[in-house]
This record gives sequence, C-alpha cells and structure tokens, in this order.
Amino acid sequence: MNETKPSWSLKLLLSSSLAISGAAIVPFQLDSSGIQSTVAEAASTYTTTANLNLRLSAATWSPVLLTIPSGSSVTYISTYGSWYKVSYGGKTGYVASQYVSVSNTSAYYKTTDRLNMRLTAASWSDVVTVIPADATVKYVSRYGSWYKVTFNGKTGYVASAYLTPTSAPVPPSDYYKTTANLNLRLSAASWSDVLTVIPAGSVVKYVSRYDSWYKVTYNGKTGYVASEYLKPTTVTTPTDTNGTGKTVVIDAGHGGNDPGAVYGSVYEKVIALDIAKRLAGILSSTYDYNVKLTRSNDTYLSLEQRVSLNKSYKGDVFVSLHANSSVYNTAHGHEVLVPTSESYTTNPYVSASRSLGSSINKEIASRISTIQNRGVKYQNVYVVGRNVSPSTLVEYGFISNSSDRSYLTNTTYRQRMAEATASGIHQFMRSYY
Repeated sequence: MNETKPSWSLKLLLSSSLAISGAAIVPFQLDSSGIQSTVAEAASTYTTTANLNLRLSAATWSPVLLTIPSGSSVTYISTYGSWYKVSYGGKTGYVASQYVSVSNTSAYYKTTDRLNMRLTAASWSDVVTVIPADATVKYVSRYGSWYKVTFNGKTGYVASAYLTPTSAPVPPSDYYKTTANLNLRLSAASWSDVLTVIPAGSVVKYVSRYDSWYKVTYNGKTGYVASEYLKPTTVTTPTDTNGTGKTVVIDAGHGGNDPGAVYGSVYEKVIALDIAKRLAGILSSTYDYNVKLTRSNDTYLSLEQRVSLNKSYKGDVFVSLHANSSVYNTAHGHEVLVPTSESYTTNPYVSASRSLGSSINKEIASRISTIQNRGVKYQNVYVVGRNVSPSTLVEYGFISNSSDRSYLTNTTYRQRMAEATASGIHQFMRSYY
C-alpha cells in the first residue's frame, strides 16, 4: 500500500506537540536528521525493559536502524519529548523512553553554573531557590531532561544540562578554618537569624553536614555556616593548645533530698543539673577540656564530698552551679561568688578564683543582657573558700522572681547560660595556664 509521508511542516507541528506534552521545555538544537532535540545532559546509562526499536528520528514512522534486545544497556544522549536519543552498538538513534530504565545515575552532581531549582519540571515553574555554581546536589529522580534533586534542605527540579556527575561528599575534617568573616546562623538557610559573626581565620569544630551547610561550634555557640567559606585545618583544638588536657570540675548544686530553692514545680537542683550537663558538653566538644561532674543524676552530695571529688579528679578549676532565691520577689539577676580574704578561706588560689569568677560573670553579662548583672561578690562559701583549686559559684538568677524564673525554665536560655559560662572558663584557662 502506498503511504504518503507527512510533510516537513507537519513533522515540525507534531514535534512541537511532543515537546509540550513532555511537560518540560528546555533548550534545543537541530540534529543531523533535522529534528529538534534537547541539549545533551549529564551522561547516564539506561537498560531496555523490552525489545526496542532504535529509530532514525523521534517518531513511530521513522525507519528502524536496529532492534535492541531487552535487558541491553544504552547510553543516553538527550531527550526529545517522550523519546530518548541514545547510542547502542555503534549506532545513534531514538527510542521510546517508556521502555528504558535508569541503570546507573550518579547519586551526586555538581552544578556547572548558577542554577534555578524549580517547583516542577518546567522552565516556567516557580523558582524554589538559586543554587550556586560548583555546589553539590543530591539526585532523587529523573523527569526527561530535568533532575529532581535536594540542596540546602530543599527539593525541586533542575535542568540536567547544567549538572556534572561528582563523587559523594568527602568525609569532613574535624576542624575547619574560616576564609572570610562568616555568619553563624540558627538554621541552615541564608535568611536564618545570625547568632554571631565568626572572624576570618578562626577555627570551628565540625558537627554535621546539611547539604552545602555545615553545623559547627565556635566560641560556645553551635549553628550553621556556608561550607564554601571553610577549609580543613590540622589544628587539634578550636583555638590553641593552652588548656588542652586540663580538667574542669562542674558541680551541679544540691540534689537528691536537697532540692535547693523551690518555687511550685521548679527545683533548683533540676536547673543546676541541666545547665551542668550542657556546660560539660560544650567544654568537652568545643574547647577540648577533660570535664568531670560531681553528680550526673539526682544524687545528694555533702559540701565536703564535692570538695573531695575535686581533689580526687585533680581539677584545674572548680565551678559550682546554682539558682538563687529570696523572700523578696523583686530580687533578680545573676551573680558570681568568689572567696573572701577572711580566715574562713583556706583555698590557696584566692586571686585566681576571683579572676575565674570575673571572667564567667563578664561573659554571662555580655551574652545575656536581658538578665540583670549583680556582679562578682566575695562570700564565705564552702565549695569555693575551702577548695584546693581556682573555684567559683555561679547563681544564674532568682527562682523567686517571675522574670528570672522564665529564663531559668527556658531550655534556650539555659543553653545560652552554659555557653557563656564555658566561654568564661575558657578565657580564664587561656590566660592563667
């Protein structure tokens, strides 16, 4: 039977329809057959799921170059609507994409230019975010010439023409140095609140990775930074070697049948232990100190036992943590207690204890300005005056005061209190030892 082949104008019309039905409009070019095809994207290998005709052009009426057996591997070149241009057995042609499946696609890709991540696989779709050049994205799935990827906690579609396969992210270094002044943010997003600005040349400790963001600790704070402004460093501590190997003894006040100050369901012993554990973690992970707790649970210890534990631990400093209370609910603020010069004091490190207390008080005051600073006070406190190392006692606020109590019962503020205390201890250790 004689068959009239479609005219060139009809082919062009059908081609345009196929391109639109593919749900994604991408840059195209004319191949040797005169048919439009999308620009080649990142190379992948596909496996045929049935015996499949390799055709000269992207049309069911196009001549068959050969039949590819089911289970064969073909090399992807480009997409044309519902057709893939592939090579097989030394020949290049078109196959129906529904009869091939991805057999090896890279798990990670690197962008070759700034790249729009879109909500759907279409060039007119809303832009979710702009991915920087040379950023690494994680492959999720494929839709024609579009890849569904994740980047910086977002998932969307990108034109695969601007991706190149790359290896999985290299396991991170323990420590990194900043290459520029760098914002430490609350979360892994450029619009997130800035916790602090890390100066260029500073060393941060790596915690975890979130696509192109690193969660790090710096100067007692933990947050997210853009990894492109970090470079691995061989420094073994986040600041310097002063204080490395030193032992800090943290004493959570009260405990067991001694609740300390109480207001309703708020117990001083609970607040003290929570801050102590947070402080111990920061001192260990951020500043690399050997940290000992006098108590790690709800246990009663006498004052003598606390001092004795510091002796057995060979503590280089001793810091006791408390919350205050008063019969006057207007009393409020934080304060630090240090040894007096009276005969009560047998601690040979009076001057150092005062420096330690002053350093902690200064950091708390500068970091948490919403709580009144009552200053450094000289008092006869057993765990301070009768100890055998630089020692101080911190009162973080008054449980009896509604404003202070709101801070003391807030986990965010307790974390900030711990961070400020850790920084104060570290500043003292660096200058004293």
